[in-house]
Amino acid sequence: MGNKFSSAVIFVAGAAVGSLVTWRVLKAKYEKLTEEEIESVKEAFSKKIPVVKTEETKPNDLADKATHKPDIMTYANELKKHGYVDYSGSQDTDEVEEDNDDEFGPVVISPDQFGEDNGFSKISFTYYADGVLADDVDEEIDDIDSMIGLDSLDHFGEYEEDALYVRDAEKHCDYEILKDLRTYADVVGEKPYLRRQTEE
Repeated sequence: MGNKFSSAVIFVAGAAVGSLVTWRVLKAKYEKLTEEEIESVKEAFSKKIPVVKTEETKPNDLADKATHKPDIMTYANELKKHGYVDYSGSQDTDEVEEDNDDEFGPVVISPDQFGEDNGFSKISFTYYADGVLADDVDEEIDDIDSMIGLDSLDHFGEYEEDALYVRDAEKHCDYEILKDLRTYADVVGEKPYLRRQTEE
């Protein structure tokens, strides 16, 4: 039991360090991309907007110039047309939430995607008929939601009837969840060493 505990501690520590490193790398990458986009926008507009010589302006001239100012939406549409991406965070909130769901937290994937990234750990679980999730040595997982996401369990049958595949990019893990028609209590009854652990 001690070996399993120390293995679990090492796994959690490794996952935490890996997550921190990934976060820093991604942060630096997107900061660099943002700077490059800003520079390219500045460069594009400096070529298109002619430099006007400054003249003495009269109060009436100022009012005229204000009414002839190009609309901000014109600039925004021009940027979109040329394929510039807005990294400022002013996107539609629904869109941002969708992106976050895809990037972080457990997400159901197809069987073909399982294990396709060599940098991800592959972990197998069994989901029993009585709603218990257990690891490959049949130890019960207490917090299903934080491990694979409770919503994921609704996707059995989407690709395969008795198997489900989930990816957590934040933890760098691919999970395989196999459905077992027995109850966890039946399995524990068949394995005396597990029965003793659950009684303790």
